[in-house]
Amino acid sequence: MGSVPNFNVANMRLVKPSFFCWYGALALLPTQAFAHVGDHDSWWTLDPLIIAPMSVLGLLYLGGLLWLRRKNHAGVSMRPLALASAALGGVAFFFALIWPLDAFSESSFAIHMAQHMLLIAVAGPLLALARISIPINAALAAVSPAAASALSYPRKWLRLLLMPSIVFIFHGATIWIWHSPSLFELALRIEWIHTLEHLSFLIAGYWYWMVLIRHGENEGYASASLSLLSTLMHTGLLGALITFAPRPLYATYIETQGSVDMALQDQQLAGLLMWIPVGAVYLIGGLAFVAAWLGTADRNQERRLHERQACMPPTDA
Repeated sequence: MGSVPNFNVANMRLVKPSFFCWYGALALLPTQAFAHVGDHDSWWTLDPLIIAPMSVLGLLYLGGLLWLRRKNHAGVSMRPLALASAALGGVAFFFALIWPLDAFSESSFAIHMAQHMLLIAVAGPLLALARISIPINAALAAVSPAAASALSYPRKWLRLLLMPSIVFIFHGATIWIWHSPSLFELALRIEWIHTLEHLSFLIAGYWYWMVLIRHGENEGYASASLSLLSTLMHTGLLGALITFAPRPLYATYIETQGSVDMALQDQQLAGLLMWIPVGAVYLIGGLAFVAAWLGTADRNQERRLHERQACMPPTDA
């Protein structure tokens, strides 16, 4: 978010593989992008508009976990997978907004893209898988029952926002709108819009996966997998458009990269990051829901078979 001097970029179960896939994607970024230690003041971004609310949510989450444990209300948020997902989601958030990607994102579109996709396709899904809302709500209820009750009041709006079709549109619109050249450039120039951009990516990623997981638990696996595969297609399309664009789409990066050719190479790498690693996240998620769908169908078939057998009269010997 703070400006940095120029540097060039040359030429559930379901989430853990995607996290390591992201490490592989970041490894594609040339090492000289991070090599000029003396070229800028710090690799750290300590923006209070980001750190303060996330610190409050983190404290509420930890406090809620302790409260649930003390009350012996262990649930899905206390399972090892959920706790590991919360920790990895926090690490992804740290890399994206605190160290080191944010410090370089204004000079390289590829790093900026990695930052965005880390928020919406890694941190968001991991935090949704961690069920962080359960301990946070528990902490709010323990501190202020009135506040917790007020937050749960708008039930009609909540029902609307929990519809898979609505969150699919919101998630997709967040990705496409923020990558439009005019709005993207505006976010680079105005600090609070830049912060809003990052927050919207994190919220869109978290809310989308939270609704899909909730819907899948109600045996909506088919629609959840279809939603993820549709997201795979439209994000892949956007990645391809960015990769094969004949000219740089964002004027700021022509200046920071030093030439049109270098800006175009940087943009091509950014498009590939959206196209391949992010596509792998949605593909893995979609296949996981398909596997759960098939498993549920098999169990239902076995249950019906047992019920029929139980209703059959015994045969005479």
